[in-house]
Amino acid sequence: MDLSFLTVQVLSALRQAAFLFLISSGLTLIFGVLNILNFAHGALYMLGAYFMYWVTLQIVGPAGFLLALVAAPLGVAVIAAVIELGLLRRIYIQEEIYQLLLTYALVLIIDDLAKIVFGPEFKSISKPEILSGSVTLFDGTVPVYTLLVVVLAPAVAALLWYLLYRTKTGKVVRATSSDREMADALGINMSALFTLVFAFGAVLAGLGGALAGPARTVFPGVGTEVIIESFVVVVIGGLGNLWGALIGSILIGSLETIGIIVFPEFEMSLIYLLMVAVLVVRPWGLFGRPLKVKALSEKNLAMEAQEISPVHFAVHPAVRWAPLLLLLLVPLFAGRFYQYLLTQIFVASLMAIAFNLLLGMTGLLSFGQAAFFGVGAYTAGLLLTKTGLGTLSALALSPVVAAAAAGVIGFFCVRLSGVHFAMLTLAFGQLIFTVVYKWYGFTGGDNGIQGIPVNPIPLGGLGDIDIGSTQSMYYFVLAVVALSVELLRRIRSSPFGATLKSIRENGQRAAYLGLNVKLYQWTAFVVAGAFTGLAGGLYALMEKSISPEIIHWTKSAEPVLMSIIGGIYTFVGPAVGAVVYITLNSYLVAWTEKWALVLGLVLLTLVLLLPGGVVGFVNEKARQTLGKLRCIRKWSFSKSATS
Repeated sequence: MDLSFLTVQVLSALRQAAFLFLISSGLTLIFGVLNILNFAHGALYMLGAYFMYWVTLQIVGPAGFLLALVAAPLGVAVIAAVIELGLLRRIYIQEEIYQLLLTYALVLIIDDLAKIVFGPEFKSISKPEILSGSVTLFDGTVPVYTLLVVVLAPAVAALLWYLLYRTKTGKVVRATSSDREMADALGINMSALFTLVFAFGAVLAGLGGALAGPARTVFPGVGTEVIIESFVVVVIGGLGNLWGALIGSILIGSLETIGIIVFPEFEMSLIYLLMVAVLVVRPWGLFGRPLKVKALSEKNLAMEAQEISPVHFAVHPAVRWAPLLLLLLVPLFAGRFYQYLLTQIFVASLMAIAFNLLLGMTGLLSFGQAAFFGVGAYTAGLLLTKTGLGTLSALALSPVVAAAAAGVIGFFCVRLSGVHFAMLTLAFGQLIFTVVYKWYGFTGGDNGIQGIPVNPIPLGGLGDIDIGSTQSMYYFVLAVVALSVELLRRIRSSPFGATLKSIRENGQRAAYLGLNVKLYQWTAFVVAGAFTGLAGGLYALMEKSISPEIIHWTKSAEPVLMSIIGGIYTFVGPAVGAVVYITLNSYLVAWTEKWALVLGLVLLTLVLLLPGGVVGFVNEKARQTLGKLRCIRKWSFSKSATS
């Protein structure tokens, strides 16, 4: 390895680190003060690149480029301030999960608006002639623009250090990041500070996008690719720690460059391996500190009261089977499309209800459930295509293998809590995704597995059941999902389920009572993984083909969205959310090209107007109505439910 090659690669790694630092420094600053993991931060990065593109089109030459480099971050800051004032400020008192959903909805909205305004094509940002050439450095040819980025990023880091450590406002920001309650008690204007910090974090994201635009192409959705790498950086460095973001950016930038050269087949896996290793050894990151995690009983929540509803007590148990009887009659009057759509909803409902065993029951937010969905799907697909195993046997092994994977992953994850738990599950999920995506010899790589055979299921001397048709697959999936959901309902209603609820309410108090909290959480994690794997196996049979996209983190977001749409603290809520989400997704794609914009607006409306979800809203209104009619007694709720 000669000096020229080493020079080029080192500068390439530093350029990547510079982009990551600009984005992740704003992300970690926002988290440190507002305590929000802002999924929309990548969309703000994208807007910075688009603003850079637009300004350089209007004004060419070095003056236009310099003006764009200043104007783009300021334009992004204005949009961010409007978002904070008009949307985020309304949900600060709610759980963090609702803040995540709101920022995710903003991603969908901003991406589609960018497509409408700038077009869906890839855009290239031209550089002025002075920055378009290259220079020779240690016998290596280095682009001038790379040197600009490598020099500018440390200058921004130095400016950040000065602002945070040498100005009065910076000291207020650091004090608020260290102890928000104390800062509030000292009379600091928290509302103004939150707006300022969110806008300043957006400036950094916009600057990152503006600088990255000329070196990369710009297109709607580019922020989604960047945000995960930024999460990796801030988690490795330490959430809320600026120097951690700097060191994490250098580590990830260097690791990506080394991976491309040394491990080209698995370079995507290296950063997630590092993230897993850091979180397992030091859960709060290299330079972070343990976060204060409040128990649910200490939070100001009205939504939790929706779990206790007169509807639950007034309905006769036999009525629960009425929907099943109606679903059995659907194929008699519905065509193949509706049968297929309902089959999709059944699979999604099972995945969402299984996921909510963690979120709604145990209080654990997992961003890696798609990994177990994919493990179940690939288990069924590989067994059916490579071994010739029977359909029922392959499906039966899907939850077993998924449970085994969940057991190993859960062993490490349940040691953490809060956002660190969510980030570690995300890291494991993305690690499995990268392995499946690149392992062509076994999983088919990015091509996936096509033509999965669905053989008839033998019934001994009674003949075979052929589930190859849409109708027969509909009945088969309905039967499996109905039995699984009933089993999950019994788990929820059991003493084990009651114990999980107590852990969700206050894990520390549960531990003082002698409960092995980590063991219960690990068991819930494995059970949720097993049923999610079963849903994945059903998906493989239904679609007869699978691809790595079903393991990507965006797939893990789906059960989160479904649970929130329907109602986290209700058993049937995730299933209702699955109906809403799958139906909207299917019809919006057919009706309009702007389906992401419409879906984002729907999610935004649900967060702002129905924070308890559809079922939670119905339960709340039913309780109020029946209470006024004196049909039920006035329920006495805990302080956490009414405060």
